[in-house]
Amino acid sequence: MSNEVEFNSLTKDDVKIRFEEPSHIPSKPSDAEVAGHKKTRLGLVVVFAVVVIAMVAVAVIIIIVAPRCIKEAVPEEKKGNDTLKGNDTATDESWWKSAVIYQVYPRSFKDSNDDGDGDLKGITNKMDYLGDLGVQALWLNPIFQSPWADGGYDISNYTAIDKKFGTMAEFDDFIKEAHKKGIKVIVGFVPNHTSNKHPWFEASKKSKAKENKFRDYYIWRDGAAEKNGTKPPNNWISYFGGSAWTYDNTTEQYYLHQFYEGEPDLNLRNEVVKKELKDVLKFWLGKGVDGFRFAGVQFLLEDEKFGDEPTNPNYNASDLKYDMLKHTLTHDLPDDRAIVKEFQQVLDEHKGSHPVLIVDVGGAYDSTSKYYEVSNIPFNFGLIDKVKRQGMTLAQGIHKTVEEYMATVPKGKTPNWVIGNHDVVRVGSRVGKYNRHAMNVLALTLPGVVTSYYGEEIGMLNGNVSTSEPRDNERTPMQWNKEKNAGFTTGKPWLEVASDYQTNNVDTEKGDGESFYSKYKELVKLRNETAFVSGDLKIVHSDIHVFSYVRTYEKDYFLVVINFSDEVWDGDLEKVSGRGTVVFDSESKLLGEKMDVNKIKLNVGQAVVVKNADGTWFFKN
Repeated sequence: MSNEVEFNSLTKDDVKIRFEEPSHIPSKPSDAEVAGHKKTRLGLVVVFAVVVIAMVAVAVIIIIVAPRCIKEAVPEEKKGNDTLKGNDTATDESWWKSAVIYQVYPRSFKDSNDDGDGDLKGITNKMDYLGDLGVQALWLNPIFQSPWADGGYDISNYTAIDKKFGTMAEFDDFIKEAHKKGIKVIVGFVPNHTSNKHPWFEASKKSKAKENKFRDYYIWRDGAAEKNGTKPPNNWISYFGGSAWTYDNTTEQYYLHQFYEGEPDLNLRNEVVKKELKDVLKFWLGKGVDGFRFAGVQFLLEDEKFGDEPTNPNYNASDLKYDMLKHTLTHDLPDDRAIVKEFQQVLDEHKGSHPVLIVDVGGAYDSTSKYYEVSNIPFNFGLIDKVKRQGMTLAQGIHKTVEEYMATVPKGKTPNWVIGNHDVVRVGSRVGKYNRHAMNVLALTLPGVVTSYYGEEIGMLNGNVSTSEPRDNERTPMQWNKEKNAGFTTGKPWLEVASDYQTNNVDTEKGDGESFYSKYKELVKLRNETAFVSGDLKIVHSDIHVFSYVRTYEKDYFLVVINFSDEVWDGDLEKVSGRGTVVFDSESKLLGEKMDVNKIKLNVGQAVVVKNADGTWFFKN
């Protein structure tokens, strides 16, 4: 008796293997049987080889096809001047591409030990609040050791926590608790300068001898000779006014500082200095930090010839003294981007969290856009400093700003938006109290990343503090409740709490479904829709009152209509027709209603988001 097992489709001829019934008495195989066994082994080898080749072929096909599948899941760029490309779908490697980043000014957020200063433990204690709010990342202003001559931006030790904010152990706990909530942590970083109390600078100014390696960590120059001694090497001006050079009596030279004299500029043409800073980044990445926000990268390098800068013929006395000159030798040099690229590479090479690099560049959009070549997110200040334009209403200025900015974002790169921070008047105090909802809706429904400044989710306004630092008015303590000091501290707060805290605070707004807080949470949740994560942007209407656009992804359409004026708007969206359902209303009155999208009535500062009801809308050019 015999059995045959067939291996089909593996060779041109079927391969057959014969099995004999076992015998109780072993016998020596015949020559024919030996030859048969050899053929059997050869057949098995052939089968194995064919299977392996087939598996390799399948793997190659998967590798080739997979990227195309991912690409095809994203809608192709539409034609036309008013359709702007949205963001690619975010992956683990690019978690930041559609993130809501929440900026915390640590000294003002929450005090845990009643010394009047907010601290890391205070932020950790509010992690449930931040998680419930729905933000994906926290950006902390610098928390490093500092004499605090410039709000912590004058760093005296890059790898130590300032005692105001706590200890390294408390930082580790903060990171741990944030990550438990799925919240990433971005740390503010200053690569341009240190404090004059930093050990590097203290060593640098001891001697100008060649043996002093720290001398070249900073930029030192001889003064220009004059009748009564010397004067600064050139006419360069500090950003805060006055000469950018300060004389050191010990070594009889001047050192450069593009900001305060207590903030000497690092010499970033020195490879040793760059390595020092790269090592600092690696230190914090090792601590679990998920990214950095670099301040002032447009000031990193200066022209090596140290000549005078030309005067600005358009300067007038009401401008900053810094604007007296055209900063062609000290601001936004091409080599600045080369330095940033080196720092970006440090983050790219880090294994684990896929850290993000955000850079504060300032300046015109054509300049900012170049930093997309060397960093993940060049900060976009357009909604802060470009929306108020001569001869335009706020709605018209916003339209112009959005259109101009999106036109400069390179294809495949991620836009970003911010409406406030620690250096500018709070948004409600800047564009009108009634526009607080409107500005949050704008920022949270445009494509890409949005950064919210602490307190914007409850509509905080500027304080009225009596200090010599005007920026302190936008840095007043977070308003948690209506108790003394707004629940920020039971001690004496480092800044006075804003006077409206008893009515404008987290606890009060949590109980109000139409509050800034409740609406902010609704918007963050709405951003989970694919059309907002990775859809395109089509601007459909703009007039003196209203700015309107549609976010689209495949058959999903979301119409956003925002009234930025102090008048009721009862207009016609001529470029849109069809019906939809209101999925967001800053006043809640229209929520859930079905309506014709070309005819919408909005109150002062009101904003709505309408989703298409039947899968299609019609747009007119």
